[in-house]
Amino acid sequence: MEISVRELFLLPEDYTFTENLVRLNSLDFARWKFLPGMLFKAEEKWWTEGRRARVHNGLDLRLYETKSAGVGTLSKGVKIPLLKAGRAAKITPDFIGHSIFVEHDGLFYGGKRLFTVYGHLVPEKSIEGGHMDCGGMIGKVAPSKKSAVPPHLHISIVLVPENIPLEDLRWETLDQAEGVAFLDPAEVI
Repeated sequence: MEISVRELFLLPEDYTFTENLVRLNSLDFARWKFLPGMLFKAEEKWWTEGRRARVHNGLDLRLYETKSAGVGTLSKGVKIPLLKAGRAAKITPDFIGHSIFVEHDGLFYGGKRLFTVYGHLVPEKSIEGGHMDCGGMIGKVAPSKKSAVPPHLHISIVLVPENIPLEDLRWETLDQAEGVAFLDPAEVI
């Protein structure tokens, strides 16, 4: 049985993460533009030629069409809202900025906890451990620093078995641990 991410998150039919992102940043936004390597389960890179080391476990948000048919980007400093109320359970460095693991309290599926992971951000101060409301700012898109990958938001939705402690949350654990299930975030973006 395929899991509906919208139903799992208990989101109303008319809700999208994008509406909050556009409002928070006053973007001239019409629709997302995706290169093939930006999508969930993509095997290729989108920022250069070649293949990824492993299948893409989320969605990369960077390009969008403006209302005047131009192209906009999520560049460094763009404010990122929380997709669903929860608490920042863990913040870890990643190759561009930081990844923020948000646990959605009380949301489980098949004995697994529901997390949204926001990658490549500069986290808001003092968010770790605290409860945050849907649409509130969790961080800003980080600059690329030494990476060849341009600034963007990586977002993953993941079901994590209860036997994996919060202190073990990091990309390596999620990619290798048995029972972890990544879901396609496109339905709620």
